[in-house]
Amino acid sequence: MILFFEYALAVGFKDRCILKEGKMMFNTLISQFLNVDDVLCLINKEFSQLFTETDIMHKNNDKTKKNKNNLNILEINNNLEKQLENALNNENIDYALIIAPEEEGILKNLTKILERYNNVKNLGSSSKAIEIAGNKYLTYKKIKNYVKTPKTFPPRRYVIKKIDGCGGKYELVNEGSIIQEYIEGETLSVSLIVGKNIYPISLNRQYINEKGFVGADVNIEHELKEEIFSESIKAVNCIDGLNGYVGVDIIVNEDEVYVVEINPRITTSICGIDTDPSLAELLIKNANGEELNFKVRGRCFKVEK
Repeated sequence: MILFFEYALAVGFKDRCILKEGKMMFNTLISQFLNVDDVLCLINKEFSQLFTETDIMHKNNDKTKKNKNNLNILEINNNLEKQLENALNNENIDYALIIAPEEEGILKNLTKILERYNNVKNLGSSSKAIEIAGNKYLTYKKIKNYVKTPKTFPPRRYVIKKIDGCGGKYELVNEGSIIQEYIEGETLSVSLIVGKNIYPISLNRQYINEKGFVGADVNIEHELKEEIFSESIKAVNCIDGLNGYVGVDIIVNEDEVYVVEINPRITTSICGIDTDPSLAELLIKNANGEELNFKVRGRCFKVEK
């Protein structure tokens, strides 16, 4: 059995934009996992009735099993961590994948719970890797000597002043923020599967505006594609414990490739990735130490905000 959940759907986030992205990622993977094995999903009781058969099936995929019998939903009331532990104690779980934000240690702490169960294979990164990759300054320290990356200042209190200002006016940046060099250029990302080997899946063009991430063109061609893949792999190799799907954010300025962030988790780019075998199958093969052979197609998608 595969344990799989997306954090926003499990705890009942009220932010519609976050929920929309969460449901997009959930729907992309749940239909794939259901083609592999029984699946146990943790979903907030307010949302559990939203997942009808049509929600979890790819409408144009004839290979998809036309049933929901192997989908088990555990309704979450208010204590996700406790109910996750109960599921791990009481169900015969072989594999687990958690989609959650790194913010406030959420993904790290949920992963630590998984790591207490040696019989369960975590399809994602280790808690130690998440602790580093989920912290923008720790990531910078790890990768700065191996790849180009924007100069990043340690998290502490800073004041920002107008260069010729007067009257004592300033803005205060607190310890929970970093100040990072701004690099003009193309905003791209790389999707990889990391394990015994590192497999680039796709290069993606990201669309970002004042609302944040609003979509992507997935599996694009680019004259610097091989270099971008190479730099992404170098960066990933700097952090021990990265595993499964990993996203690397890239900026290309003319002919220079900058690694900006490493995401130790599923990212929304999976919504435009179509692999054969499926991404779910590849994650399980990767967890079992198997060599990966696959074909990939990509598509453009939008996130309405």
